[in-house]
Amino acid sequence: MYFVKNLIHKFLNKQISIIYNKRFQKYLNTPKGVFWNSKLSQDLRLNIILDIIIKGSKSKIVSIADVGCGHGRLFEIIKERNLLDKIEYYGFDINNEFILFCSKNNKFEKVSFEVGTCPSKNVDFVVMSGTYNLTPIDNISFWENYIITNLGYNWKFADKGMIFNCLVNKERKVKNNLYYTELSWVKKICENNFGKTNISKHSLLTEDVTINIKKLT
Repeated sequence: MYFVKNLIHKFLNKQISIIYNKRFQKYLNTPKGVFWNSKLSQDLRLNIILDIIIKGSKSKIVSIADVGCGHGRLFEIIKERNLLDKIEYYGFDINNEFILFCSKNNKFEKVSFEVGTCPSKNVDFVVMSGTYNLTPIDNISFWENYIITNLGYNWKFADKGMIFNCLVNKERKVKNNLYYTELSWVKKICENNFGKTNISKHSLLTEDVTINIKKLT
């Protein structure tokens, strides 16, 4: 059973990478290049995640693994907000083209970008913005299993917590290759499998929620 599950997840990773490659070739390092509607919505989601980390951390320096980093927009925001002395950033993505782009970007000197679905070492927080929104399949059960499994891998590397955002609806569904979860379901899944979960919503992001899972120490 594990072998079959592993094959399915590898297939999904390959399909997702192909879809993003085509998109990136068309729109390059823009919000559309990673399927965001606008720079405003993309940046707002990322700033919400950063605010949660900064407000909730007592450490002088916080390490972050950005899983599904795309073309590195989160690191750009960290620089724009003058947080380089407070945040130690690591970027990860399953797409080789994204990682190659980030690694060659002169703006990203002394920053680590690697191919992967999870960090290669422990960090304070693992964050995922929009990482599980796009799905290449219509089977909700398969996709939710993929999400939960990947969250589980990342949870092992998170010393303080894990933060991600997702699309929400009154019912779980896949529409136009986008996965929508349901609030009570996703909170129960997160609390049963990981830890204390807080879900927040921003008035400007009507179909989004940010999920903050704290690791008890």
